[in-house]
Amino acid sequence: MSTKSKAAVLTGKEKIEIKEFPLPKIGNNDGLLRVEACGVCGFDSEAYLFGGNGVHQLPCVIGHEIVGRVDNIGAEASERWSLKTGDRIVVEEYIPCGLCDACLTGNYQQCFDLRYGSMREDHPQTALWGGFSEYMYLHPRSIVHKVDPNVSAELLQLFIPISNGIHWVQEVGKSKVGDTVVIQGPGPMGLGAVIGAKEAGAGKIIVTGLQKDEHRLQIAKDFGADHIFTADTQDIVNEVSEVTNGKMADTVINAATAPQQFVTALDLAGRLGTVVHSGTDYNLSPEFISSKITWKLLTIKGVLGRPKETVGVALRLIESGKYALWKMITHSYSIEEAGKAVHKHAYGEDDCIHVAVVNNNK
Repeated sequence: MSTKSKAAVLTGKEKIEIKEFPLPKIGNNDGLLRVEACGVCGFDSEAYLFGGNGVHQLPCVIGHEIVGRVDNIGAEASERWSLKTGDRIVVEEYIPCGLCDACLTGNYQQCFDLRYGSMREDHPQTALWGGFSEYMYLHPRSIVHKVDPNVSAELLQLFIPISNGIHWVQEVGKSKVGDTVVIQGPGPMGLGAVIGAKEAGAGKIIVTGLQKDEHRLQIAKDFGADHIFTADTQDIVNEVSEVTNGKMADTVINAATAPQQFVTALDLAGRLGTVVHSGTDYNLSPEFISSKITWKLLTIKGVLGRPKETVGVALRLIESGKYALWKMITHSYSIEEAGKAVHKHAYGEDDCIHVAVVNNNK
């Protein structure tokens, strides 16, 4: 039986080290996960490129798109989660305290008391708070979902981009049957939003990217996009105007990171439209004109993750095989190669879309 776990630790700007940590002692109310796969998120890449951000507490074991099997579990935890040893689960990044204002108003995504993929390695409980590890601690307040053991772990770790896309389009963007949805950025979150729009019954789904995103844009078409445009070779505002007869979009999902794309989103939105912004850029484009919000009566909404119920919807969709989601997974690495995985994702190398760190531990 293992007593230690290898893990990938973000120690500074573009620095990831492989370390070993003792497994935590498991009591009556918590558990231990044997990690099978964990995706690289844009939030991980941001922390890698800048040496941390407002959430990651360096040095920390990173990774929060987590899939694994229950290795050890206490009796109370087993009853609370309806789990037993060997069950496959996905684990959300949130560990809500249940007491702060964010938690008590139903916005636990904004609770940063504890969070997977971002806790310091010298945390008194354990260092194993991240998915780029052989094993991970299951805190009593973890949000877990039991999943089909016959679906590949690499597919299941897409639950965050798919659930985010569904939530951002349907619940935040309020898209309904027949609406026009424009999605800026055909990365994992943007492709998840295509699926969210398709499942909402959108009448027209439009995805914008760059010429170098040709492969991603084709996947968007495969998932149900009606039109794809490239911002560096086409006037996308004019193109969207033409295919919508001048009405523009009911909902715009800005899943791109460049500040200019938020400015463009205001132009792509039609009268009374909603712009959903997911970026974490730090510079406002000088072309920003707030009067566009006023004259078109736009609604601007920021997003941070998704609620638990949407994860369940996404997981059932992944398990159904309705969409060829395997097309999103372009690269897989071992824990020892986690630094390569995050670097590739951070710099968008080799036409990568979704990059995974996969364990072969049995």
